[in-house]
Amino acid sequence: MNTNQIFSWNRFTAALRKEFAENWRTPALVMVGIYLWYTISMITTNVNILNGSYEPNPLAFSVIAAIMAGLAFHNLTTRQGRVELLTSPSSALEKYIVNLLLYFVGSFVIFAVSFQLADITRYLVMSFVNPRLGIESTLPTNLVNMFKTNLTEQTDIFILVVALGAGAAFFLGSVMWPRRSALKMGVVVLVIAILQVSAIIYITYHYLGNDFTVPRNIRNGFFDQLATVGIWIDAIIYLLCLVMAWFVLKHKDVITLKWWK
Repeated sequence: MNTNQIFSWNRFTAALRKEFAENWRTPALVMVGIYLWYTISMITTNVNILNGSYEPNPLAFSVIAAIMAGLAFHNLTTRQGRVELLTSPSSALEKYIVNLLLYFVGSFVIFAVSFQLADITRYLVMSFVNPRLGIESTLPTNLVNMFKTNLTEQTDIFILVVALGAGAAFFLGSVMWPRRSALKMGVVVLVIAILQVSAIIYITYHYLGNDFTVPRNIRNGFFDQLATVGIWIDAIIYLLCLVMAWFVLKHKDVITLKWWK
């Protein structure tokens, strides 16, 4: 098979520019919303706690990733959009990578940039209204350094996996169930979460007993191992979501004529 039929850099860049030019407003509005929310909350906190530290909220991180990833393949929600997307000159792989970059990877870029700008704004505003800020308040958070430092902690790795997983799950939902994808995938994610929590509770009581009378070092070691296994299982599940999204899109691209009916 000619590799040009699978991926062409010129077709890919053209599709990327087209998607961004037509739909840049939604990511921009999301970015402005995150920026305003964090700016207001940071300034309000800084007024009351002059030496407070500021770190991204893991829950907000996951929610934004899910919202942005759910916007991928939005053209599939209408008949005309399906025809335009599935009959465009781009290959299925090129369409997949374009949406993956703009809506999945882009969600993390948007969140990080919005948070960083909000923290810088907080510092500049408080420096103007409060001369004592340089002594009593923290400088803007360096997200790059914070990421490098915290990524060694198991809890922070789990938070990152959850955020990536939220994006991967809703990215799959956007191509698998174009209409009401957020609701349908939200139900699936909730069911999976309930099953995981139930499994954790069962395993914990099975190995530690009802009264947790085992020595502290054994108990801590058990929870560390359980968390490690959970992180790997979640990572595999979310990787499968991205792989499944590719196969679902490829299948739809092959049977385009059925979508016209």
